[in-house]
Amino acid sequence: MAAERERLELLQATADEIAASLPVWDGEMPAVLVNIVDPVTRQLLGHQFVSASILPSRRHLRLVEEAS
Repeated sequence: MAAERERLELLQATADEIAASLPVWDGEMPAVLVNIVDPVTRQLLGHQFVSASILPSRRHLRLVEEAS
């Protein structure tokens, strides 16, 4: 259980960093909702609205696993 808790804490910290690095939606332009999900449990770790204009050709964003 402690290992899973530690894994989730590290994953949550990474999700927070990713969400903070996304451009903030201005509330005016069309937006997309970016969800950050634990790939193992499918638990939602974070979400952020971003301007659709920064992602014109993308319909799905995927976080690739970081190299160990």
